Amino acid sequence: MEFQHDASWAALTSILESRLTAKESWSRLIDFHEQSVSKEYWQLLRDLDIDAEQKDFVSWFGLLVRENPLPETVMALWIGILKFAGEGKEIPTIYLAGSEYFDKEDIDWVCEPAYLPVNKYAQPEVLSQIDAIAKTDEDNYGFIDWIFPLAYCAFMIDEIMRTKLDKGSFLGSVVKLHVAVGHDGGDFIVLSDVARED
Repeated sequence: MEFQHDASWAALTSILESRLTAKESWSRLIDFHEQSVSKEYWQLLRDLDIDAEQKDFVSWFGLLVRENPLPETVMALWIGILKFAGEGKEIPTIYLAGSEYFDKEDIDWVCEPAYLPVNKYAQPEVLSQIDAIAKTDEDNYGFIDWIFPLAYCAFMIDEIMRTKLDKGSFLGSVVKLHVAVGHDGGDFIVLSDVARED
């Protein structure tokens, strides 16, 4: 059998809406694909250390917003996924930007960011591991490279935003933020809003 883009997208969005931990969500997405297509690398993807990397992300993100506080005018955050060319290979990278506008149907609001913190880039090890695993399947590399980095970032960042950040210090004077994650120039997914807990 072949991978089905629409079914995979529906599975991703349904799992995300369940608001599980990132690890549980990741396992469910792999289970969904494993039931459809037999591949030797499912266990490799399942074994990636998502929990350890969450701690690194929380530290990176916390440092960013402490050193570069969010302006009151920012109403949405974008965590973009891209690849940098370096040392003869592409390095999977994420970055943070903020916008004074938001439209859940149209990602054009990302094109003119009002917030670009210093040190906005991070290169999560798990994204590099996903990329290395995807490259072992030349026939399906485009599919794996599309769905799994996006799913990983969405699951991880959604859990962090909901449960692991001190929202008071993170939001500063901002009352509520929309958050989206996606490939630059490609598909994106809107996560839970982040709001002050007064």
